[in-house]
Amino acid sequence: MNNEPNFEGEKMKMPSEAISSGLENKAEGETRGVFIIILFLALVVILAGLFYWYYTASQVPVMTPEPMRPTLETNKEPETTTATAQVESYGAMSTSDELTAIEADLESTNLDSLDTELNQIDTELEAAVIE
Repeated sequence: MNNEPNFEGEKMKMPSEAISSGLENKAEGETRGVFIIILFLALVVILAGLFYWYYTASQVPVMTPEPMRPTLETNKEPETTTATAQVESYGAMSTSDELTAIEADLESTNLDSLDTELNQIDTELEAAVIE
C-alpha cells in the first residue's frame, strides 16, 4: 500500500480561500503582548517614582545646632570687671587630678556673688516678660 499522494499531471493553483485570518490573529496577539509589556514597564516606573518620593520625603535633614552663648561680636552687653576676673581665675585652675589640688581649686572659686547675679538675672527676665 502506497499512501503517498500522486499529483502527476495536475496543475498547481492558488487556494481561493482567505488565509489571512490566521496572520491577522497572530499580528493582533503580538500587538496585545507589546501593549502589556508597555503597561508593565509604566507600572514599574511609577512604583519606582513613588518609592523614591517616599524615601526622600522620609529623610530628616541634619541640622547643626546653633551655639547658645553669644560671641563677642554679637554680645551687646559690656563685661563687668568682676566677671572678667572670675573667668580669668577659672583658667588658673590646676590640671592635677589629686584630691588636694581639686579641694584647693574649689576653695579658690568665688561663689559669694552667685546669689546676687542670679537675682539680677531673674529681675531682667521678669522685666523682659512684662514687656
